[in-house]
Amino acid sequence: MRKETLQTFCHSLKIEHMGIAGIGPYLELEQIIQSRNAKNQYTEFEEKCINKRIDPRLTMEDVQSVIVCLFPYYTGEKIEGNLAKYAHALDYHRIVKDKLDNIGKFCAGEIPGFHYSAFVDTGPLVDRYLAYLAGLGFYGRNNHIITEQYGSYVSIGYLLTNYPFEIDKPLEGSCLQCGRCIAACPGQAILDDYTIDPNRCRSYLTQKKGELTEAEINIIKKNKLVFGCDICQDVCPHNEKIAVTQLTEFQEEIVSELNYEELVTISNKEFMRRYGNRAFSWRGRKLIVRNFEYLLRNR
Repeated sequence: MRKETLQTFCHSLKIEHMGIAGIGPYLELEQIIQSRNAKNQYTEFEEKCINKRIDPRLTMEDVQSVIVCLFPYYTGEKIEGNLAKYAHALDYHRIVKDKLDNIGKFCAGEIPGFHYSAFVDTGPLVDRYLAYLAGLGFYGRNNHIITEQYGSYVSIGYLLTNYPFEIDKPLEGSCLQCGRCIAACPGQAILDDYTIDPNRCRSYLTQKKGELTEAEINIIKKNKLVFGCDICQDVCPHNEKIAVTQLTEFQEEIVSELNYEELVTISNKEFMRRYGNRAFSWRGRKLIVRNFEYLLRNR
């Protein structure tokens, strides 16, 4: 199947940005990960085996190409809530996975013997690096992938496939290197070498379970969001005058704010009944209540 046929089908799903990454192994990425690990710049959310992160063959033995897609979620609404923008709509994991499966099923109907594995944040590979390899954007200093049309407000999904689609090339662009994200980061987590220390990242800390240290709590208290953090993206000039998402799934059933009094009076089971289809629900009610209480301290 020609890549143009795949692109046409993706456009029918309102997926405007699709590219093909090679299958590695990604030796440049291996060096980056090893350097970060040596500095303890990793979290429990990351795949511990470096080989699995740089070699798709360890996830799918007969992989021949990786289809990478971007899913913009910026709605253009100026909402003053207490959740990060990516968590306003229904759970992006479900939205993206459904569209990836549609792509996989389409290819299976066109290509004899085709099979795939689809991932949204759950696979061992580094999705931002795949998006970079597929020519879908370039890295910002805040380690986000930046696109010309949608800035960095995009989710990433990918399919490992056993079909040799024509591979794309990385873009030659780079961010403006203005330093706004570095200056604005609550935890000073953004480093000057296009990497971050995730252990100081406010978004990570709002999802880290257990009681936090006073230093970590002070980072959380620098912004009102109880889940996630948009600061480095909100100050980025690449996110000015960007297009709004064409994906209706990200425009509907918006929940931008949670209420502390509600959360402390409902059970965990009721929390999941009300919010189990939201991206912020995966770490549970108690963690969000904890974040609220950190923000309410000394007020």
